[in-house]
Amino acid sequence: MTFILTMCAAIIPPLFLVAFFLTHFRHRLGLGLGVKAVIGGMISAPLAIGFSVLLARLGFPSEGLWGAATKAWMGAAIPEEIAKFLIVWFYIRRHPQCDSGGDLFCGAALVGLGFALLENILYLLNSANWVMTGLLRGAMAVPGHTIDGMMMGVFLAWWWRKDILAPAALILALGLPILAHGFYDFPLMALDAMDELPISDPRSLREALFGLYLVTVLISAAAAIWAGRMEMIEVFLRAQPDIDLHPPVASELRIWRWIGRAMIVGAGVLALIGVIKALNVDPLEGGWLMVIATFPAAFGVIMTMKLPTQIRTASGHWLRI
Repeated sequence: MTFILTMCAAIIPPLFLVAFFLTHFRHRLGLGLGVKAVIGGMISAPLAIGFSVLLARLGFPSEGLWGAATKAWMGAAIPEEIAKFLIVWFYIRRHPQCDSGGDLFCGAALVGLGFALLENILYLLNSANWVMTGLLRGAMAVPGHTIDGMMMGVFLAWWWRKDILAPAALILALGLPILAHGFYDFPLMALDAMDELPISDPRSLREALFGLYLVTVLISAAAAIWAGRMEMIEVFLRAQPDIDLHPPVASELRIWRWIGRAMIVGAGVLALIGVIKALNVDPLEGGWLMVIATFPAAFGVIMTMKLPTQIRTASGHWLRI
């Protein structure tokens, strides 16, 4: 019974977001390619492990803050984002059903979710407290991988539509997720390594690392909202939209808007508790609660976005939807 509950806690958060993206994109991307993108993301996980093993042979520092930076970028951000990018570039992009920038955007997000799905299963099966691990990863790590995929996808979509030149698009599509991922992992890994550091004022270092983590999470959340608006709302208003631009069914979006509102309210309550704790108990403890509320609030905002009432067709005419 515990195994079944652990597996449910591992797979429900990523599949929840998979269902949301497919609701928006299944008439464009297609259900078949959507499922294949998730499977491709799962395949990218062992590929990333292979890359990290190769990078570990270069002999980077393994202790202290430098060791934390090495683990964050060389052990996680660089190999994982490269592995995801390779799946998107060499499989999703070349698939016969991928014929628009929107397909690349959604495909990249789903690849990120496939990676998060397998990673979540492995983490929870090896966790002594799978309930707490599942809650934290569901609120932070799973949306984090999704955001990295969305950032990758939005620049690849722009490249597809020729809105940005290829070298810049590819650099941004790979470089920004690596930066975001690395700055997300580094403060956490540095906090774990603090017991090894001969420092006289650990509180100040903890506050500095928390500040870096908070800034990273806030910027990532804002980037997710921006990318979602660009590819799920503004794309319908473009002068030259994607050739297979099909709006999602309005009735299917209503439930997501209600879920999004609930997520915003829940995140707001958690953030308020964090503020109270920060003011009356411990600033860091309250601050962590506010951080945990950030990604659910961001995706709640994305889910409540409303489509325009009209879209511009490829011929320049306006069509009511």
